[in-house]
Amino acid sequence: MTISLENKVVVVTGGAARIGRAIALECADSGASVAITFNHSEAEAQQTLADLRARSTLSSQRFAAIQCDVSSSSDNLKLQNEVLRRFGKATALVNNAAIFRRTPFELTEYSDWENSFDEHIAANLKGPYLLSKLFGDLFVAQKHGCIVNIADIHGQRALKTYAAYCISKAGVLTLTETMAKALAPHVRVNAICPGTILLPSEDQCGGDQSGEDQVGGEFAGTARDLINRVPLARLGTPEEIAQSVVFLIGGPQFISGAVLAVDGAERLR
Repeated sequence: MTISLENKVVVVTGGAARIGRAIALECADSGASVAITFNHSEAEAQQTLADLRARSTLSSQRFAAIQCDVSSSSDNLKLQNEVLRRFGKATALVNNAAIFRRTPFELTEYSDWENSFDEHIAANLKGPYLLSKLFGDLFVAQKHGCIVNIADIHGQRALKTYAAYCISKAGVLTLTETMAKALAPHVRVNAICPGTILLPSEDQCGGDQSGEDQVGGEFAGTARDLINRVPLARLGTPEEIAQSVVFLIGGPQFISGAVLAVDGAERLR
């Protein structure tokens, strides 16, 4: 099934790099206009913006890269206003921006433990919560729209050394179900739970809201060890997450409140 997003405007938070970038490009390839957000990764955002424009095939498509700390209420209000100013509307929101930091219980000082919780909740849960309200109100008023939250299989299957991260992603799953009820009948809300998609990197564990690019397990051993934990015996790709997003935006319109695992059955191991 070919899905067209022509005449849709998709907002992708954390769309500068990695999975967020793949989502933005896939939405554009499907015909959508796309606004990406970035926090600190301006150079990557400008490269993604250039790539979006280069791949555009429709004269109606427009693109923007907008700085936004999704944990900031004022930044989120500015984002909504800027999207409406540049595009005139929004039809879909992809809550992808996140941070991902290791906080082993036995090696973390109390103050750092507290800071890790506050930072993960602010970026990974408060951001989607606030943006779901802002864009949800807009979608309700126009009587159409959808939200896709990028969650994580580890919101349901906890990692020992990433407590704050896993807690925040568990919250995203509850947020998805809550908003699916609150914004019905005109707005659909769904979540995607990636499994092992990309191998760990320093950038992934940094402070930017660069998106949801976790891999499975506790990051011990070789790449082959990580792959061996996946029943399909390979890593997933950012493009497969992006294709899933396009499916939830433009595919069957009776899907809401769903949690789609894109993990090669890793959650079952």
